[in-house]
Amino acid sequence: MSQPVESRLPPPLCEEFVYGDWTLKIVKSHIMGSQCEALLGHCTGDMEVEKLCNRCRYERLLTLPSLPDMVFADNLLQIKHKSGGSITFNALEALQCVNDKEDTLQVAHADVWKEARADCEFAQKVVKPYDWTYTTNYRGTLSGGIVAESTDERIDLNKLREREEIKFYEEIFLYEDELDDNGSTRCVVKVRVMPSGLFVVFRHYLRVDRVIVRVNDTRLYSPASVSFILRETSTREAAVSNLQVDSLVYNNPDLVWQHLPLVKEQCDKLVIEKS
Repeated sequence: MSQPVESRLPPPLCEEFVYGDWTLKIVKSHIMGSQCEALLGHCTGDMEVEKLCNRCRYERLLTLPSLPDMVFADNLLQIKHKSGGSITFNALEALQCVNDKEDTLQVAHADVWKEARADCEFAQKVVKPYDWTYTTNYRGTLSGGIVAESTDERIDLNKLREREEIKFYEEIFLYEDELDDNGSTRCVVKVRVMPSGLFVVFRHYLRVDRVIVRVNDTRLYSPASVSFILRETSTREAAVSNLQVDSLVYNNPDLVWQHLPLVKEQCDKLVIEKS
């Protein structure tokens, strides 16, 4: 029988915060290595997926020819209701939502970038067309009896800008890549808890220098003392040549999203399924 993979790397740091009927679980760890992390040799092909090291698990489960330079494979945010329903954000499932069949952003830098990674140890296969910017439309993973329903309710962002005590805050990086010095692609989730509610922003930020800036945001908000979460997802983007802002702004995802035209939006409410 295959034994679990042992690693020289320190274990992830885990933290939990209880807010009403919700429990927030945060896991933060090191960047995933570029090779098999097994203590003795490589993981074997007959091992169960959950017993593989992170690198080999990603290689088996993902169909992308290459990975971002920095992947935080153990990092996650989970928001779980006392009834068991939860929504989780992690790097693996975010990368599973990257387009692995076509290059969705055809620019001059794309061929140079892919050629530089043709001999990537992770892939060891011919580079095929795929979204080399690692843009994801991931909205979180629902499980355990939490479901999405249509709603007309919206998150009041103006209310969230009001000064309020921060009871809990964390920023969890999932993956990042500098696109061989041609820009930046970054996937991060932030959570903060106030007396009035809990608020989450899951963001994929893309900047291809002299070409485009794009921000995919999924926002979650659960007011205090309720058992539902409002979820809003938006895509905003613009050509760099059309952005009338300083480069310091479009290099900062926390600022530039406010200057980008809205391209697409989706809203729903996450509720606990009645038994």
